[in-house]
Amino acid sequence: MKLKSIIPFGALAAVAFLVTACADTDAQYTIPDVAAPIVTATYPAANEEIGSPGEITMTVKYDKRIFFASSSYTKLQFTGGTIDRATVYGMDSVLTIHATGLQRGVPCQLTIPAGLVTGPNNQPAPETTLAFSIRELPPVATKPVVATSAKAISLYNFLRENYRTNIISGMMASVAWNNDESEHVFEWTGKYPAINGYDYIHLPASVRGANWINYGDITPVKTWFDNGGIINCGWHWLAPKVEIGDGGGDEPAGEAETVWEGQLNVGTEWGVSDQIGADKFANAQAVTLLTFYYATNSDADYWQAKLMDSSWNALTGYKDVDNGWGCIALDAGTNHYSFALTADDAAKLREGGMVISGYGITYTMITLTNAAGAKQDAPRRAKRYSDLDPNNDFSYSAGVFDLKAAVTEGTWQNQFVKDDLARIAPYLKLLRDAGIPVLWRPLHEAAGGWFWWGSDAESFKKLWIMMFDYFKQEGLDNLIWVWTSEGDDLNWYPGPEYVDIIGRDLYGNSVASCIEEYQKLQENYPGKIITLSECGYSQYTNSVVAPISQQWNEGATWSWFMPWYGTNGSNENMHAGKDWWTDAMNCPNVITRDKVKY
Repeated sequence: MKLKSIIPFGALAAVAFLVTACADTDAQYTIPDVAAPIVTATYPAANEEIGSPGEITMTVKYDKRIFFASSSYTKLQFTGGTIDRATVYGMDSVLTIHATGLQRGVPCQLTIPAGLVTGPNNQPAPETTLAFSIRELPPVATKPVVATSAKAISLYNFLRENYRTNIISGMMASVAWNNDESEHVFEWTGKYPAINGYDYIHLPASVRGANWINYGDITPVKTWFDNGGIINCGWHWLAPKVEIGDGGGDEPAGEAETVWEGQLNVGTEWGVSDQIGADKFANAQAVTLLTFYYATNSDADYWQAKLMDSSWNALTGYKDVDNGWGCIALDAGTNHYSFALTADDAAKLREGGMVISGYGITYTMITLTNAAGAKQDAPRRAKRYSDLDPNNDFSYSAGVFDLKAAVTEGTWQNQFVKDDLARIAPYLKLLRDAGIPVLWRPLHEAAGGWFWWGSDAESFKKLWIMMFDYFKQEGLDNLIWVWTSEGDDLNWYPGPEYVDIIGRDLYGNSVASCIEEYQKLQENYPGKIITLSECGYSQYTNSVVAPISQQWNEGATWSWFMPWYGTNGSNENMHAGKDWWTDAMNCPNVITRDKVKY
């Protein structure tokens, strides 16, 4: 039997009502046509000049939600660069477009064809055109800020004429005063770098007549110059770790109280120590001189003492600012060391006594002297400059020398700075008198904070200007001044009247990072030549800075580049090995020594 479908009467009535209702109100509920999307804002704005070349993210905002197929970015039309992606993020009214390859002086125009963007109800947006440009940089200054020698002006003009057209090759000398690293580059590539970088880091040894370094012998520099090379000189400025005064020496004045005596050989494993009771330090006060006597272990390469309170915390009066471990580096051939206790040191010793330890020495005696003339702020008592050990009494590290005091009249630190400027000036005059212009790069990487001249921006600028004015007064008209930026450090800049060239030191940076740094410097220091003053390997990224050919092709048109020295254990420079240099020297825009003409 065939079954029939049976619909209840009530259901039939409901269906009839709905059909009738829809039939009666069809026109009322029809979705009306929606107007096509209209552009309300763009970035960049129409005909705007923007600052940076390279890449850009453009945005086009419409008055309503829009739809755009990301794969359609190839249908967008763009002159002045290359679009590599475009999209609408989520349910948005903004089309975001990314382009690369923008260059200064090349006009840019974006065209979005009609119908490529649609709005609600699939309404096509009309064609949109956006034109903008990259702001031109001001021309580079036509002359150096202070150099007046004919050769220095010729060198500056050579740099200026090649800037953004060619890039000059350079190599940092190993240690200080030779051309060895550049010889390696020649062995690898058959070409010499145009620039060799030297350093006056060993000034204290040179002025004392050391037989291994003599900046008075300019043979390496003159040889390089006579063969057509360019000279770059820096100065890892070594400042004293001890106070310079009238030569009072280390021996404490007044009657000494022995608090410990014996023979404690601490060995070379940092495992031997001894405890001195608190009762021995009952007379310890602020500015009390603490002196320890010792003998050095001939089997050890270096000698250190470590004096701690009962909680094994280093005494603050002498705490080594180089590493924060509280270790005192001891000089060969000496037998005692003195320093003044701080009030905090004295209190800790009175409360808990002292622990002594170290490396490579044998303690023989420890004394206290309550001398009225003790210097609380001096790591040792004052010495004459001529008595300082070039190998142990100097450092360029942060904190060992007071920068603010160095630029304050009347302090011993200020006197040292003046004296050291007077010590290095004759060496620079030797180059001047030989007709050798110098790319002079002192006080580098100040804002990084790892050198003593990097503790605060205002004092740094005073120190830079102090040096600048003194060298100008001394007639050093062969110096082209290079200031090294650390990136975001505009407040450290001495000023355009004191600087010819802006340098940047990059280690392990990618191509994109190099481009970003270069463009930032161009924007921040208009009218100045921009250079890659140091480059090489970074342990943090475990990589070498991007190849010069890639940097150049992507728009980092540095004036010159200069890898640092240092082997990686395989007799190859870890900062720029054979492959890196081969790439650089094969770049058609790289200037080698044989192409230097000025």
